[in-house]
Amino acid sequence: MKIVLFFLLILFSSASSFAQITMDTEYKDDGSIELYATNPENAPYTVLIDVTAHSNLLPIGSSGLVIARPGRSKVTTLKRRTEGQSTSLRYTYSFIKGDYFAKSKVEPTYLIPLPEGTLATGIRMTHIENRLQPKEENTEYVGISFRFDLPTEIRAPRKGVVTAISMEQYDEQQNLDFDRSENFIELFHEDGSLTKIMVLRPGSQRVKVGQVVFPGDVLADSAGEEYVSGLHVRLVNMKPVKDGTNKLKYYHEPMKFISKEGESDFPQMKKVAVIYPEEIVTAEMSKKEKKAFVAETQD
Repeated sequence: MKIVLFFLLILFSSASSFAQITMDTEYKDDGSIELYATNPENAPYTVLIDVTAHSNLLPIGSSGLVIARPGRSKVTTLKRRTEGQSTSLRYTYSFIKGDYFAKSKVEPTYLIPLPEGTLATGIRMTHIENRLQPKEENTEYVGISFRFDLPTEIRAPRKGVVTAISMEQYDEQQNLDFDRSENFIELFHEDGSLTKIMVLRPGSQRVKVGQVVFPGDVLADSAGEEYVSGLHVRLVNMKPVKDGTNKLKYYHEPMKFISKEGESDFPQMKKVAVIYPEEIVTAEMSKKEKKAFVAETQD
């Protein structure tokens, strides 16, 4: 029995990073076909499999979506429909960092990623398209910026795993409005989303890829002196979704932050004081992590 396979790799370019997710197959004695993904990174990827042709196989599922965990893992099994008949499969696939299916146990509330007591001004970022003088304004949510007065440390806004670090960019220009090469640290969260923290001082990272960080942990030093807006930090949360054209993209979830003035996703510019409520800091911790945190704060 000869099985014809066709692979077309579509690299999904995202704001976070590139990865080389590869797929391979194993053929079982019962006629089924197992698909495996190899993921070289430490965060899961959502893979969209588009079966272009097949014979005598049951479908993968209505969504065509599977999750590629770090390392090599089986992502799906295609069962043979009729015994004694050959099977064949052709497909393409695309992928994006993050877990489409994961959900959070609680609705996440973020810390403002600055030291407790800092006064900061929160303002939503504008879409890059609006900088190109379009006919209509793009009001899609793309993240938030916090401005502050003095250089400081940038803290983790939420529990997560460090999945990417880019801290090598030195910008000698002045009066910048936007820079595509901003230094950043990226966190992966239990709800399958990623938070990218941008505008950081080159080489100032205090964390490593693969490290678990908790709300308030130091990530790096602040930057932004070369910008028109001055010192600031930018954040965007990204969750994989499948759009109406059967393609993968990121949905930028409005982030809700806690401050002395209450909870807000900053629909308008607002100056607030940074606080670290224990119930927010520990919200996504495991029982073991929470016990260790309480013991440490009581010492």
